[in-house]
Amino acid sequence: MLPLDAIATPAYVADVAALKANATIAARIKQATGCQMLLALKAWSQFSLFDVFRDTLDGTTASGLFEAQLGHRHFGKAVHAYSPAFTADEIAALVPICSHVYFNSVDQMRRFAPAFRAAHGDKAVIGLRVNPGLSLVKNSDLYDPSRPGSRFGVQPHELTDEVLAEINLLHIHNLCENLSNDSVTLIEHVMEHFAPALACVKYINFGGGHYITHPDYDVDALCDAIKNIQTTFNLTVILEPGGALVYQGGYLVSTVLDVIHNDDIIAILDTSATCHMPDVLEVPYRPTVWGDDDAHPHRVVLTGKTCLTGDVIGTYHFAKPLKAGDKIVFADMMQYAMVKNTTFNGLPLPDIGAVENGEYRLIKRFGYEDFEGRLS
Repeated sequence: MLPLDAIATPAYVADVAALKANATIAARIKQATGCQMLLALKAWSQFSLFDVFRDTLDGTTASGLFEAQLGHRHFGKAVHAYSPAFTADEIAALVPICSHVYFNSVDQMRRFAPAFRAAHGDKAVIGLRVNPGLSLVKNSDLYDPSRPGSRFGVQPHELTDEVLAEINLLHIHNLCENLSNDSVTLIEHVMEHFAPALACVKYINFGGGHYITHPDYDVDALCDAIKNIQTTFNLTVILEPGGALVYQGGYLVSTVLDVIHNDDIIAILDTSATCHMPDVLEVPYRPTVWGDDDAHPHRVVLTGKTCLTGDVIGTYHFAKPLKAGDKIVFADMMQYAMVKNTTFNGLPLPDIGAVENGEYRLIKRFGYEDFEGRLS
């Protein structure tokens, strides 16, 4: 249980035991298949807890320069980097810390790969992202890299013999919160449609979105598919889960500030959808709240503290009426929350903390200077 009385709100609270349980699943996949696995920092970058995953994972993968620098400084293993487009300055900063780099186009690969080869020699891993032309994302077109008009990855016809001679990795990131049947479908699709390319590379990175820690995910099915493609083409599979590694790995704890009786009963919290859990509005989705049950009699609309009219988290049902001072706990708030938050309206960022063995530890508290420092 969370020691709610000890937690000043709002606060992101990592559940260390839950994170360790997720790491165990990652370790099982690695042990069964010999694949490599990375932590995708775009989903979770709470570096104070990287030690939970460091012994299990092979390194980190970054979607931007600062993420790469964070992984290099705080995780201490291999740093992989991908971007839809790199600048020359970013490449210059990445070369000393990153030997695995994935390009989004043949032109970028040809412009920038020589710098990595010059710095890292035979250890340089040069990847090219490929659009497999297979749409498997179910929650929103917003997250489908293979949707029509996607800017992600080269087309299959661009994988000429000349291009394949310049790379040793294919990168296919095509999933988002998908279960094992989609992971297997993607792997089998790539084996069928990209066999000539697979025969030319040493690695294939199947990206993130494999929801390996979800209770409905068949880990054995994924392992069988990984072993099949590795054996067939004599290559190594890389996975880069982000959200899956911190799935159900923590909370956003908030406090009710006021309850308004209007057309609905509306509770205003000291947190915000738009500031502190932006995927609630962007995906959109309705986060799980402790104590909510449709069978309960007290229907309440939970809302945020900002002036945005649409700063509404969702409608919930509680056993007792909410009142000012009550604590509200949102579950599964490690992935894509603190990495995407904002200080809109001058709302302070939530504390960052962790709970382990029933004890709460405050890790970081933000103040006015953090708000001011971003603005001028």
